[in-house]
Amino acid sequence: SREEGRRVYMLLLLRVRLEHAPTALAPFECAGFCLVGLRTAVPTGDALIALRWHAEANNTDVIAQLCEAARAQLPAGVALSITASQEDALEQMRAHFGPREVVQWAADPADPSRRAEPPLGDALQHAGAPWLEEVLRAAPGSSGAGAAFVRRLRRDGYAPLLLTASQAALWREVEGSAATWFAQSTEAKLEQAGAYAHIDRKFTGYRDGKYREQLEVRATPGAVHPAPVDADGRLRFSAALSLLVRTLDGVARGLLPHVAAELGCEPRFLAGLCDAAPSAPSDNGSSEDRGEDRGEDGGEDGGEVGGEVSGACGCRGVPLIEASELDAAVTSEAERIRGAARASASFIDAGADADAAEAPRLAHSLLRLCRYDSRREGAYGTDVLCEEHHDVGLLTLDVCASAAGLHALRRSDGLWVPVEETALRADGGVALVVMVGDTLARLSAGHFAPCKHRVVAPRSGERVGLPFLFRGRSDAVLDTRPALAAAAAAGRVAHLAELETVTIRDLPSFDSARSILKGWFRSVRKPKPIESAM
Repeated sequence: SREEGRRVYMLLLLRVRLEHAPTALAPFECAGFCLVGLRTAVPTGDALIALRWHAEANNTDVIAQLCEAARAQLPAGVALSITASQEDALEQMRAHFGPREVVQWAADPADPSRRAEPPLGDALQHAGAPWLEEVLRAAPGSSGAGAAFVRRLRRDGYAPLLLTASQAALWREVEGSAATWFAQSTEAKLEQAGAYAHIDRKFTGYRDGKYREQLEVRATPGAVHPAPVDADGRLRFSAALSLLVRTLDGVARGLLPHVAAELGCEPRFLAGLCDAAPSAPSDNGSSEDRGEDRGEDGGEDGGEVGGEVSGACGCRGVPLIEASELDAAVTSEAERIRGAARASASFIDAGADADAAEAPRLAHSLLRLCRYDSRREGAYGTDVLCEEHHDVGLLTLDVCASAAGLHALRRSDGLWVPVEETALRADGGVALVVMVGDTLARLSAGHFAPCKHRVVAPRSGERVGLPFLFRGRSDAVLDTRPALAAAAAAGRVAHLAELETVTIRDLPSFDSARSILKGWFRSVRKPKPIESAM
């Protein structure tokens, strides 16, 4: 079934004395509310009750009437508190319920033995989301926009940040150019981008999969690779891609200090796990001059690589490009790419090894251009064109596409949220959705949960998604001992896993081995004491 055939649900939490819980629940159950969670608060003995309900437009009056009915049935003096907003309910869910303590599925009314489609959580129209510029300007660890961003990122596994329509012009430029590029023949796309394969020990290129087609682009010292061209031979598409990759990389670096403050470590610890920032248009230095990574996995010694975070924001040198500046910026970037290509050709003509000169050094972070066609059938006959998964990396940044389709699994209540359904604001602004990646989740020992997400088919036409996966160097050593010791000495808690010699590349296998050992130790029963014969 398509999106319009599904219902959108929200949460309501009640708190009442446990012995009076059935009485308080009665009016809500009669109105069709579904009980999805129940916990007893310690030491008060109150019952915390989570209810799921269909969000109608006039729900405020309905809730108020039900609350009055519930209070009228309770004995005099018995208190009943109810969450005042969806935000309050989600905060309470994260604080009191674990991910496996909430009912996520309901039976199909037509066939109770089958599970129905999972309910969709309301996107809240990104209520309370801060503006991206406010977060980038905010001092890490302080209250305000930065704190609101980190709080929601931890609570839900993702957090929306707002962009003005002018600031989103670069994304819309790339989105439109990508749609035109994908419309070419398969032969033309393969000729320009190459087949999806390893280059510099990292995947890049074009492929047409069962449910979608994608173009994977990474930053190079000169621009991006692959560098697709427009139908008329111009480099506007490549130039816009280069600007977008550099902008998103800068934004991700600007968000890292806020994440570091929440983890209780220094920003340079996270920055040191990453490649050096892509060069700005004025930079002419080589990759060696900038300390870029060597091979797939960065420096041979795994040492600290990456720029220092300046001030409160690591993105000061990469401002958001406004719509009025876009044409000039793209033209300038195209000239830079053309000049870099001429310099590379002259280098080869001078007698350099052509094979070595043509092998680009690619960044670990990547921009993945994905095209989803509404006419394609999804996995197992559904409309899901990209099955649920976590992204590898620290953060994923994804501006809501013009055609909705992205769903994120909200950590606090376990509902799939159509984050792009209400992404467009009345003023034309859009939301940049920041999602937690696997690397950050493992590094933080679960303090940040990885955001499980999926993509469903657009209602009509096509959807072009532009997720940017911000990753650390694969060979970066995750030695958290200094950060943990510094936090302990300062009397604060560092939310970091205890790691010493594990690299980012080894994290998945390290977790698997640790889980196996933990399960084995738990399975070993203590020997029974030998009873004395006397």
